[in-house]
Amino acid sequence: MNHQNQEIMLGNVAIARGLVEGGLDLMTAYPGTPSSEILPGVLSFRDREDLPIYLEWSVNEKVALDVALGAAFAGKWAAVAMKQVGFNVALDATIHAREIPINGALVIISADDPGPHSSQTEQDTRQIAMIEGMAVLDPSTPQEAREMAAYALTLSHKFGVPVILRPVNRVSHARQNVPLGPIAKRIEPPPEDLTNRPFSERMGLLIREVQDHPPFTELSLDPAPQNVFGILTSGLAYGVTLDILEKLGLQSHIPILKLGMTYPFPEKVVGDFVSQFEKVLVLEEPDMGIEWLLEPGEFLLGRRSGHVPSEGELNTDRIFQVLAPLLKDAGFIREVPEPPTKLINLIAEMHLPPRPPNLCPGCVHRAAFYAIRKAFPNGIYPGDIGCYTLGTTLGAVDTVLDMGASINIGAGFASTYAQDGTDTPILATIGDSTFYHSGIHSLMDAVLHNRRFILVLLDNSITAMTGMQPTPEFGQSLTGPGVAVPIPELLAACGVSWVREVDPYRIPEMVTLLKEAREYIMRPDGGMAVLWVRRPCIIYAKSQGMLETYFPRMKVTEHCVGCKVCLNTFGCPALVWNEQNRQVEINPAICIGCGTCTYVCPQNQSGSGLFKIHEDYLLNDVVL
Repeated sequence: MNHQNQEIMLGNVAIARGLVEGGLDLMTAYPGTPSSEILPGVLSFRDREDLPIYLEWSVNEKVALDVALGAAFAGKWAAVAMKQVGFNVALDATIHAREIPINGALVIISADDPGPHSSQTEQDTRQIAMIEGMAVLDPSTPQEAREMAAYALTLSHKFGVPVILRPVNRVSHARQNVPLGPIAKRIEPPPEDLTNRPFSERMGLLIREVQDHPPFTELSLDPAPQNVFGILTSGLAYGVTLDILEKLGLQSHIPILKLGMTYPFPEKVVGDFVSQFEKVLVLEEPDMGIEWLLEPGEFLLGRRSGHVPSEGELNTDRIFQVLAPLLKDAGFIREVPEPPTKLINLIAEMHLPPRPPNLCPGCVHRAAFYAIRKAFPNGIYPGDIGCYTLGTTLGAVDTVLDMGASINIGAGFASTYAQDGTDTPILATIGDSTFYHSGIHSLMDAVLHNRRFILVLLDNSITAMTGMQPTPEFGQSLTGPGVAVPIPELLAACGVSWVREVDPYRIPEMVTLLKEAREYIMRPDGGMAVLWVRRPCIIYAKSQGMLETYFPRMKVTEHCVGCKVCLNTFGCPALVWNEQNRQVEINPAICIGCGTCTYVCPQNQSGSGLFKIHEDYLLNDVVL
């Protein structure tokens, strides 16, 4: 292979390439944006290079870390990937893992999500690394992420400690021309006396090695007497800042020190840089990392001083808003540009309707949520993490906390209302992948303590939100056949007696079963009830050629009275409002013909036939 070749890579794929080039033996992961593409990237390079690397999608992040850690203890070079809130799930193992000497290598990739774009909350993995005293690398580009991934394996092996790689969303999902390097040959095992030393000594040796020459540290410009202020930064904020200064023609005027390894903190390098300026601006995201380790003072401009926003992604606009007043005060620009109020006002005058995140046309979860609201309009709806979190826009999800919390919060509500003698229906929703991740032990606890509420298990046959990864239900692993772990057997093992299966497209049947479940949990001899709602994700089904054989085309008849009930209560993107004729229409380009809108329209239910099927096609097993 020509090692001078380059490929345009997604940041996560570049990380995968770095791991493979670094000598990876084993990798585990749990899918979660923005980290999901790393493991498939390793699979691709493994097959291209014909390498014996073991890979798996684990059922949750703790399992993934434990498996990788076991391999690292046994001398393998291992990595584990997850998103930042998933790292919380693995923390229990992480804290203790650092104490046990690693004979191989272990790289923990925790992809942060400033914004957040695809997470419940922002979280800065660097802070966790600093609290635990673990080395953390903070890439600023996909190319640097590749280099850091390979370096992290070597560093972990050399000192027998886990090393954290922390890409942010814009690095994980940026694209860059990345060179392909050779697959590394193994270095000798770490000295035996090193692997027998406690963590504090092993980490101390690592700190001493990187303190004077911290890896991936860059100084864009040597400070000079005329420099009024300098910028201290890391990660994506470094590249954004460089771009802004370059567009202003000031790249040769403002010194920037970029830290690639934010812990161990290079005190001498940072101290020498900071001491040369009256003011130092710290730009990092999503929280304080570098600034946290600097002594506060009037010279320091950042989150503490209010110069940098305390939350949210530091994109180009936000960093420019931070930089512009400082550049003006230093005489580099004459005026701080005004915000584009003309454009903002024009947009406001258009009165564009809000467009919240929405489930796909024909999404099976939309039908299920409609049935839930239809059966119990005054219920309490604890929700969970997945595509179905978007049930919030349909009024069918009241709480979202973390993976598996819908069952636990539902149990809390059930106990509270039982204690107060309040008769309130509680319907918790959880997806199939989330059930395998964190729901099983929660359900056991609910059954054990005789909680009385309905669990709606939304099974769309795949981990849809993060890239169509397989769940244990069908026994399909990342690399081939595995052993199936069926949901009915898990429900039985958890002690659930009342379990019914239903297709969510059969809305009347689902409404009937929900009411039966309610009757069961209210009986003296009742208990937990689980409604197993099954139909494949529309996107997944389409990719497998499962739609064309039975889905019809829908249309709206002339009987539409323009009541907008279908738009306001169902929210399918394929239903659109025609202002000219004051009627609802169906966008045939995105309608998949599921027919569930026929149950929503009041006119259709009264027999006027508002929605009907073109060309007399019959919808699979649904009576219209």
